Amino acid sequence: MKSHKIACVFTALCLSMSPLFSQNYNDPDWDEVLELLLSDDEMSSPAFEEYVEMYEQMRSTPLNINTATVEELERLQFLSPKQIEDIHAYIYMHGPMMTLGELMLTGSLDWNTRRILRHFVYAGDIPPKRPGIKPEEVFRYGRNELTGRMDIPLYKRDGFKEYSAEELERYPNREYLGGRLSNSVRYSFNWRGRLRFGFTADRDSGEPFSIKDRAGFDFWSPYFYISDAGRLKTLAAGNFKASFGRGLLMNSGFSLGKAAAVTSINRTASGLKPHSSLSETGYFQGIGGSVSVGKTVFTLLGAYTPADAIIKGDSLITSFKTDGYHRTGLELSRRHNIRITSAAFNANYRYNGISLGTTLLYERFPYSTKTVPGGEYAGVSADWSVRRAAFGCSGEISCSNGGMALLNELSLRLSQRCGMMLLLRHYSPSYYSMRCNALAESDVRNETGLLIGFSRSGKIRSEGYVDLFRHPEARYGAGAPSNGIDIRLLSEWNPDERNNLYAVARFKSKQKDCKPSGTLEYCITWRCRLRWTHMFNQSLSCRTQLFWSRYDFLYEEISDGVGMELSAEWRPCERLSCSAIAVRFLTESYESNISVYEKGLKYAMGYTNLSGNGTRIAMTLRFKITDKLQFNMKAGSLIYYDRDEIGSSRQRIESSHKEDINLQLTWNF
Repeated sequence: MKSHKIACVFTALCLSMSPLFSQNYNDPDWDEVLELLLSDDEMSSPAFEEYVEMYEQMRSTPLNINTATVEELERLQFLSPKQIEDIHAYIYMHGPMMTLGELMLTGSLDWNTRRILRHFVYAGDIPPKRPGIKPEEVFRYGRNELTGRMDIPLYKRDGFKEYSAEELERYPNREYLGGRLSNSVRYSFNWRGRLRFGFTADRDSGEPFSIKDRAGFDFWSPYFYISDAGRLKTLAAGNFKASFGRGLLMNSGFSLGKAAAVTSINRTASGLKPHSSLSETGYFQGIGGSVSVGKTVFTLLGAYTPADAIIKGDSLITSFKTDGYHRTGLELSRRHNIRITSAAFNANYRYNGISLGTTLLYERFPYSTKTVPGGEYAGVSADWSVRRAAFGCSGEISCSNGGMALLNELSLRLSQRCGMMLLLRHYSPSYYSMRCNALAESDVRNETGLLIGFSRSGKIRSEGYVDLFRHPEARYGAGAPSNGIDIRLLSEWNPDERNNLYAVARFKSKQKDCKPSGTLEYCITWRCRLRWTHMFNQSLSCRTQLFWSRYDFLYEEISDGVGMELSAEWRPCERLSCSAIAVRFLTESYESNISVYEKGLKYAMGYTNLSGNGTRIAMTLRFKITDKLQFNMKAGSLIYYDRDEIGSSRQRIESSHKEDINLQLTWNF
């Protein structure tokens, strides 16, 4: 077996070195990897930020491929159960990997997956036993990161204008209490991903900065986290998130959506993790821990979490304020004006690819809400998962608030590179959970749907889904039971090491109220995107994208949208990289907007929605001053040709263009 191992390693080394002699054109930078991992352009900004931070964290503490467990590899949601099993089978049969080039010998890991995976794993030695958490090791090898960011708008919104005393007496919330600049500070300590602590502080534009109150910043998020310390699986204190099962009862993070569900099949959310993002909602503030007893992990948490609420009278919460803005006196009066008491318990049993779990959740609100009369809420759920080489199934059933939610998923491995999945969901109209976040067309209630997806890996990668859904009762925008269909197809081709072609198309037809006819009519939306990326050499690459969208609804004019993007990145040396993007867009309404991915500062890249007639230009500079100090800057301009002002109310800009400058400094020590 030793000679066979040497032959395998030699073959892998020869194959893996061939790109080196062609200048490694197929080596994508980190921004491109993130865009591949998070390719859903309808993902919300908080969700995008959370998953960017998650992948940044996993990248900074890569896994040893030779010792990584199934649970650790499952965190890499682009890996299928078959690929994880093949990695472990190869190591079991041939011994530890000497280089990552051996990944191509596992069989099911295609070129695209391998080029992404190398950012998160390395081939290291196998220690005699997993080291414990020793203070001298922690502070010797732990990594500190301190990041400061400032956003500078070169325009003035109406909320920052000066008003007379008479106007402010009549309209006290017309003027923002703070300045135009926004800033944030992040500090984190990380030791091998097993011990983490730090804080995040943030102040949005328009929010007051007062040293006497909240130490200047409007939002603080301290956290402390330990994992894999003997029987203690996790311990989280401060601000943290909790997710169990498929997220029907508890998932205080964000769901990736339908596009990601096709590739991250049979992936259940489990456990506690620190909340270190800038999002001011969707977290617990308290303490929680998990302990393992045999093959079962028990988790218990308690929290007393602040929240912003709109209260009617003194006994009814009409809604929760989730935008995180506290710029006026009215917004400031609602800042953390209630606290939610939460307690949860989860038990999860795992053995030989089988997982069984149950979750209990209790929450108490200081007042009644529209969905929780009396202010007391309780829910229970059960989840399961079976993972095998050729198939996998998982699901969860949850009961709360007098309603039920059910989600079942079946995935089939048709061949080494092809797979398909079926996902059936049923959420009753009376079901409710404030902490739920699962796959849905709208909310996790009043919905029944069947999603059929497929994926094919290889040099030509393709994936897609067809989602049929129905809302049994009236909802917002539809005064009667309604239904719809959502279809998405994606294909990516690498004809050679320098070029990449990418195409995605989406069709959605969904019923909504039509006032002229007095009935429900289908609203149809088309979206298409074509992209070509070319790498001239290791230091210069460019990209061209074409966009097209169409919005069609009865008794309304058809609205079309088109756009073209030209972008380039130049890396003259290891310490410096520059990128620029220019987008020309023309849409006839907001419904036919186009969505463009922009590179940006660390933790702050994402998609930008563009509508109207205009041009978007942005430039990003990243300069590594020293090995431990890095400076990032982004400057952007948005120019409209069809209007004289941007926005409305206090956010209105009395101009047809706006410019921003974002500065960031990161110190690793």
